[in-house]
Amino acid sequence: MGANEHHVSSGGGSEGHHPNANLNLFPDAIASAAAKSSPPRAGAKRKFQVCNGYLLEFDQLARVLSVLQERKGQAKVSRDALIEDTGLSNRQIESLVSVGAALGLILPGKQILSPVGALIAQHDIFMERTGTLEWCHFQGAGSARNLIWWELFNRFLPDHPPASQDRWMEWLRAELADEYTDRTIGKHLYEEVRFVADAYLERKFKKLELLHRTSDGLIYRRRYANPVPEVFASLLYQYGVATDSRLFQLSDLAPKPGAPGLLFAMDASTLRGAIGTLHTRGWVRHESTHNLDQVRLKDGFTPVEFLAAYYEDREPKTQEVTA
Repeated sequence: MGANEHHVSSGGGSEGHHPNANLNLFPDAIASAAAKSSPPRAGAKRKFQVCNGYLLEFDQLARVLSVLQERKGQAKVSRDALIEDTGLSNRQIESLVSVGAALGLILPGKQILSPVGALIAQHDIFMERTGTLEWCHFQGAGSARNLIWWELFNRFLPDHPPASQDRWMEWLRAELADEYTDRTIGKHLYEEVRFVADAYLERKFKKLELLHRTSDGLIYRRRYANPVPEVFASLLYQYGVATDSRLFQLSDLAPKPGAPGLLFAMDASTLRGAIGTLHTRGWVRHESTHNLDQVRLKDGFTPVEFLAAYYEDREPKTQEVTA
């Protein structure tokens, strides 16, 4: 392996439209539509392996995004083309495309940039900005398709005390025992858990300070107090797409799987403050009179438009709503 390769062994040890017009732009997020009810379980569309044994190398992912940006007019980009243009191995490209798809940046199958991927490739290809990392975290941890990532952030971390990576694996092994073979769990579980922990404790997701490790190796989540307003608005509107809803009870945005409040460990006060900022700016409507406490999304806004406004340092624009 080259100096920049970090392959993980599987041994022991310790990253003018209708409101629903963007439905096909975020295929992974749509998988979290089941967040309206009970947490989704393993199924045909859930992906046990996201990292394929590699850690989250943001610089190498940027190389892939750069190539896809250069080929943005193509309907599909082949694996061979990515290998030739990046100089990376077939297994690395397989992993990076998988991770890019999990983050909502690459459309799987076609291996081209998603609308969000195109924005990030243009404005923040090395994924240094806080808002970029917020979006990528929301997409990675909030998409039910990303099995291990989802289970940790939506089920284990909110409901359990600080725990080691070994405890993460022990819990996941018990939860998934009836759905996957011992061979699948034994071969891939360690790699996926290591990928998630490393991404948040050692790599660029560390900037968000969502996960921390105690001196004795226990990992816990930390409340995220100040999300970027434009990006948080984008997350709310994307959650609306995923759940096919335009109206939320504010109290549901913290405990429900896939909801922005849960994924950023927000308490009621923090969430209310973030929603209040969006309401003041006219991007959502917080209805809190007559015993109401709900958030209504406004017609004409889309998730991509809020992100574009963030990167272009301007106010988001509404689009004409068609029947």
